[in-house]
Amino acid sequence: MNSVNKGVALAFVGAFAGSALVTQVSAAESARIEQLEHQRNEAQQNNNVAWFEKHLAEGYVEGHSWGEWASRADAIKQTREKANKIAKGEISDMKVATYGANVAVARYKFTYDGTFGATHRARTVICSNTWVEEGGAWKLASNHCSHVEGT
Repeated sequence: MNSVNKGVALAFVGAFAGSALVTQVSAAESARIEQLEHQRNEAQQNNNVAWFEKHLAEGYVEGHSWGEWASRADAIKQTREKANKIAKGEISDMKVATYGANVAVARYKFTYDGTFGATHRARTVICSNTWVEEGGAWKLASNHCSHVEGT
């Protein structure tokens, strides 16, 4: 094998090994995000203010399926005051995509029965959450859910 062919072969093997490593890292980060999403669901059902204070990014914003926005401060206040109460909530069809080392998007279906403010809602929504890694910890930067018609 001449030196050009050896160089091409080594570059191919190196690229393949590097992509396998990235896939493994992404799989680990994806699993971590999925775990955080399930923790978020539990924290929401249990009004766990400390979880939200720890895991919501400073510029966090959420868009509700009924057409309202909430800031980080709003979300924490609603949790503290127990303004929102989810009696039952189930996450399904979760997919997580990572974008580089510091951004991940989780998308899933969420079926719930709960009260938000004074309004009872029982429905299915599709959600997408954007996570960013800050200082070695994943923080939720944005949450948006849309109502699935017929539910």
